[in-house]
Amino acid sequence: MIKLIKKNRDFRKFLMFSTFLGIGDTMFSMFMMWIVHYTYQNPVYTGIAGFMLAAPMILSFIAGPFVDRLRKPVVLRATTFMKMAVAAAVLASHFVYYPGVWLFFVVIFLFGTAQTFGSPAFSALMPKVIDGSDLPSANSALNVIGILAGLPFAAIMFLTMDSEGGFGRIYMIITGVLVLGLLSSFFLPNDKGGQTDKYATKMYFKELATGFSFAKSTVIFPLMVATISMSFFAEVAYANFPAFAEMHMGDASGYILLSVLALTGGLIGSILVGVVKDKFSLAKIFVGGFILMGLVRVGFVQLIQEHRTAGILTYVLYIGMATTVVILFNVVIQKLPPKNLVGGISTNTTSLSAVAGALGALAGGFLGNALGDVNLIFMLQGASYVLIGTCLLLSKKVRDLPKIKDLSEQ
Repeated sequence: MIKLIKKNRDFRKFLMFSTFLGIGDTMFSMFMMWIVHYTYQNPVYTGIAGFMLAAPMILSFIAGPFVDRLRKPVVLRATTFMKMAVAAAVLASHFVYYPGVWLFFVVIFLFGTAQTFGSPAFSALMPKVIDGSDLPSANSALNVIGILAGLPFAAIMFLTMDSEGGFGRIYMIITGVLVLGLLSSFFLPNDKGGQTDKYATKMYFKELATGFSFAKSTVIFPLMVATISMSFFAEVAYANFPAFAEMHMGDASGYILLSVLALTGGLIGSILVGVVKDKFSLAKIFVGGFILMGLVRVGFVQLIQEHRTAGILTYVLYIGMATTVVILFNVVIQKLPPKNLVGGISTNTTSLSAVAGALGALAGGFLGNALGDVNLIFMLQGASYVLIGTCLLLSKKVRDLPKIKDLSEQ
């Protein structure tokens, strides 16, 4: 990982941009979910907020092939500017008048719309900057550096959430980080983009269909189904995460603490990628990862109620395993298909996951309101992951997956 950073100048530029953007995205998503919960104490509103963030990603069906034809750095600059503008609007409204829930829903939706076009551009640019053999190390480096850089910002949120004027300061920090992200986007390596013609609109959908057909004929398809299912159940739980954190950890600082620990778990997961990728086949990692994630998730719910320290350690372990699975799935998408199909396949996955995630957020909001027991919702999430892992085990394509170093373009 260190060698890659030293030898690849373009990757260093990419890493700088990814770090600022990742911090800004994470802080915005984390904070907006909390403020909706804190202000209104209504799981339905929190679920709607999650829906508004995920729903625009459904449009990735159009965004992916469209992005494949454009210069990726230009797309990333435009989407980062839009995110910065949205954060600045929330900051301004905070000092002018107290924003209603409608404003939160609108800005969350606009932020999600920017991510709709930014995510496939990010995924499509990366394999043009990094050689296929270096993709696992590159993905790990992005996560490790991003997490380490994000920890101080998480600490600031932890210290200011409950203080007077804390919300305003957090809005300013988010806006400032996104300004840095926008500035760093001008250092991204050049990308020519694809060719366009008068039949471009029709070609977008043809390319999207081509990407889906390729995915359907390979092991990407069962893995895609698994991650889509994971998105649904994750959002069901995440819509109730602020209430869960408040129940077991106390005030706002408890929510931030668990979120910071999620970053720590993500760091562990990024390191785990380097440990397991050469020792285990992808089949064992994906199947075992989902089953263990589910069991650990259920254990976390049980432990946090009686043994907080043990519960927190279990939570970090869960995040670490989830991060490992997600990173390696992204590597498969980046490494297995031809480079000209990466954006389309990433779009298919992102869009379908967004549909599942948006529906999951809504379902989670109404389920939390109906059941009134957030512990049960998180245990159901764990049980779903065990089922997903079992279904992957039944797929011959998944069982035949080699180690990541033996995976080649098809």
